[in-house]
Amino acid sequence: MFIFDIIVPGTWLDYEDREWTWKIEKQLCSLQSQFFEANLALNLFISAQTSRTSSISKDTWEADSKRMQEIRSELETKLLEEGKSHYEIQDELSLQTDIIFKREKWEQGNIPREFESNLVFLYARAFLYALDGFDKFLGVLAKEENVPEAVPELHKKLSTTFPNLRGVRNTAQHLEDRSRGLGAGRNPKPLDLKPINNGFIKAPNGGALVLNSLNGSKYGSTMSDGHYGEVDVSPESMMSLQRILNEVLSSFKWRGSKQHKPSN
Repeated sequence: MFIFDIIVPGTWLDYEDREWTWKIEKQLCSLQSQFFEANLALNLFISAQTSRTSSISKDTWEADSKRMQEIRSELETKLLEEGKSHYEIQDELSLQTDIIFKREKWEQGNIPREFESNLVFLYARAFLYALDGFDKFLGVLAKEENVPEAVPELHKKLSTTFPNLRGVRNTAQHLEDRSRGLGAGRNPKPLDLKPINNGFIKAPNGGALVLNSLNGSKYGSTMSDGHYGEVDVSPESMMSLQRILNEVLSSFKWRGSKQHKPSN
């Protein structure tokens, strides 16, 4: 597990304007919450990547085949007793066997493949949204009066570190438009799809629409400007975020004991 810790330089901000101080303290707390949410999402993402089920063992396959045959035989006997012919019951027999077998497996704790394969994407988007939330909170903080000069600069640094963050997040939240080949805005225009070559997808002449894609640890999509963008769901991204957060916190004046976070 990756834990990215921070040092808060004090317990309270040390400024005379208490109303301003209280407002800024709440924003700094929100910034920290987004940071730890991103850290959690990263760990869940890595766990989901490394625990994806491999091929079914021979013993499991044989046991499943045997159980399906038992279910099918029981259903077949029941349906034939109702006076139906073998020809009439084949489709219904296959469907009901499938339903009963799957429900038994689910009750035993088996996870559907659709759930398992989507879990890693779910956590990748959770990381993306936490990172985006951090960006938004830092952007609001940067516009507050009397904040240290370093804060707006650090917000710019975040944008430079994650240049495709906003574009990828916007696509994730507006898949209904991107999936139809449309850009952003109230009256979105058709996308002009740009060339892609990320080592996984090669479309040198453009024309490739990519949505909800994972290239290793990089979550990507076609953005509203037609370019393909990625955000790396990785410890390296968290390290960059950690440095920025520590610099933001250190830019303010504090009083009281220093704090080490997260808790034990």
